[in-house]
Formats: sequence, structure tokens, C-alpha cells
Amino acid sequence: MKSAKEIFDLRFFVRLACIVVIIALAIFLYNFGKQRTLYVDNWTTEINGTSYKAEDWAMVEVDDLGAQEYGQRVRRGIPLRGKTHTISITYDDRSFNEIELPVVEFSLPYDATLISIPGLVAGLPVEECLSELVVQAPPAEEAPAAADDGMSGDAGFGDMSMGF
Repeated sequence: MKSAKEIFDLRFFVRLACIVVIIALAIFLYNFGKQRTLYVDNWTTEINGTSYKAEDWAMVEVDDLGAQEYGQRVRRGIPLRGKTHTISITYDDRSFNEIELPVVEFSLPYDATLISIPGLVAGLPVEECLSELVVQAPPAEEAPAAADDGMSGDAGFGDMSMGF
């Protein structure tokens, strides 16, 4: 039988420290190294029962990655790392005056997050302008029923009779 002194020697503590460091590194990399996609959206949208019209023109910059222009019905995906990000929006109002909104800080709650420019321009809190982007697959088309003998029917070449 080993004594407690033999079990808890220097090797035990070195191994324990290595395990703790690996677990801490894994947690850090999961939270700050994971890539998420932010989809910046300038479409007419409905948030909490109120409709917000898409802006005619907007200049959007996310995390100092460079500004991009957005017209109506434009959506672009931006790959981001980390959890906390900033967005700045400059847009033209109906009188063609350029208006710059204050920089907004937000975090990405989903792997594919959609943020609405019209909602932010309307003054809504950023939490209400964020939603998860869900892509729906198109419905599968039904294949035509095959003939029993496998020889009848059109082979895809159309009518090939010679008409003599």
C-alpha cells in the first residue's frame, strides 16, 4: 500500500497543473477563437409587430474591418472572432443629409447572427435588432414514377421518329 506522501509527489502536481492548463486553454479558445458570422441586413423588416423600411443607402463598418456600402435589399456576411463587437452606421435621411449613428457595441448570441440596419436606424436597442439566421432548404421535388419494364418512356432525347 502506498502512503499519501508517495501518491502526492511532485509528478502528481505537475500532471494536475498540465490538465488544468489544457482545460483553461480549451475554454479560452472556444469562447474567443470560435468564428461566427454576422449578416448585416438592409431589408425591410418587421420587429415586434412594427415594420421598418430599408434604407436607400448606408455605410456600415464592423470592428474596424473597413466600411461597406449597403443599398436596399443587400445582405452581406462578415466572419468575426470573439464575442463582443462594434458597429457604426452612416446613412442618408429622406432629405439627403448624411447622419452618423453612435458606435454600438454588441455580442453575437448565435453562430449565424442577423443584424438589421433599419432597426438600428430607427433607434431600437441592438438586442432587438439581432436574430438568428435560419436557412430553409427548398422543398424536394417528387421524381416521376418509373415504368415497370424500364424500357418505355422518353429517354430525354425527345421525339426521334423519322416520319418516313
